[in-house]
Amino acid sequence: MSLKKSNTLLIAFSVLLLLIASTSLLFPGITDNIITGLAGIASFPVSLSVIHITFDIDNREQLDNVVVNGTNITIKMPVNYSDNITINLTTDKPEGFECGFDWYINESGNIKNVSVNDTELSWEADKAIKDTDIYFEVSPPTITSEVVYTGDSYYEKTMVIDSCAPLINVSVNVSVSTNYEDYILYLIENNTQINKTAEYHLQVSNGTAFFYGFNLTSNMTFRLRATPDVTLVERVVRIGGVGGVIPLLNYTPTKQFFVDPNYISITTKTLGLLEAYITIYNLRGTEKEFNISYTTNFVYDVISSIIIPHKDSAEIPIYINTTTLEPGKYTDYVYVRTNGDEEKVTIDLELVEVEEEVEEEKLPEEEQPRPIPVVEEEEIKEKKINMLVIILLMIGLFLITFFVLLHLEESKPKQ
Repeated sequence: MSLKKSNTLLIAFSVLLLLIASTSLLFPGITDNIITGLAGIASFPVSLSVIHITFDIDNREQLDNVVVNGTNITIKMPVNYSDNITINLTTDKPEGFECGFDWYINESGNIKNVSVNDTELSWEADKAIKDTDIYFEVSPPTITSEVVYTGDSYYEKTMVIDSCAPLINVSVNVSVSTNYEDYILYLIENNTQINKTAEYHLQVSNGTAFFYGFNLTSNMTFRLRATPDVTLVERVVRIGGVGGVIPLLNYTPTKQFFVDPNYISITTKTLGLLEAYITIYNLRGTEKEFNISYTTNFVYDVISSIIIPHKDSAEIPIYINTTTLEPGKYTDYVYVRTNGDEEKVTIDLELVEVEEEVEEEKLPEEEQPRPIPVVEEEEIKEKKINMLVIILLMIGLFLITFFVLLHLEESKPKQ
């Protein structure tokens, strides 16, 4: 019985399937790369993504308390493997946690170091374990900017808190003045103040404000505001234009005006433009013109004069530029004058140098086994080359089988 051309193709295709099946049994770790490998060699417009693992970000666990300007936080995150093989695995860091460091993985008690290359993680994964955990650290949230206003009528401290990764149940301890009381905590969102005093459990004692219980995704701005301690108030002055009672610490009947705050403290890590403000209160019954001057270590613009109606007030912006400054402490002064009287506002600026994070090797917990090294990068490259060789051999065997069978068919005598 002679072979027909259709039979020849069927036999050749069967041989190819046999070769693929044999390779799958002998080399299970490369099976999921065959399709993409062939497509790449043939320049087919094929895109296939093989999912080896998934990070269960929602069920992560913070193993340390999260305190602003505190210590590093260790995070435990569940990992789910697919397939049942052992493979040299490279994957992207879990989304949102690219700033993590000191990574290692726990495969049912078998601790393995994880090597890091920019945003990629690599280790030898025993995927038969299925469910495992990856451990890493992130730096604590930090206060990147802090502005304090103190004056006769109020106290205000504004803080920008930044985190490189999403964290939950964050707590803050910051110093505040002991000369003020009735503190209120605001969250600033879209230039709107939202009272969070009760929700975030604000407590103030002995010059320290403590609040907690909020989640931090990137950065948040908080404002602490208080009024003077009533035991220090010498007199209460009513100013019709500003609505209500203004308690003053340093008021005297001969004063024509006062400026609040009279002291501003700014601490920041950011180079760029900043804005502060002062309020001038006209205490007299006639309209007055106020002249304003300033020193220029970092203050670069303030209006030179303003007319304020009687028993009214005006808020004056002070523009600050830290772009050309080196890290350190600086002081500028703003002077407000009218009819021979003068008020001075002191502005202290501290520009903090941004520290480069140095990743220190962290050993796993003592009760865990000693880490074993991940397969070296060169060995991974070698295995990839071997995989390519096997694919090429498969193609070669297919072509040889096809042409041999075709030749046998053509060499048969025609009936």
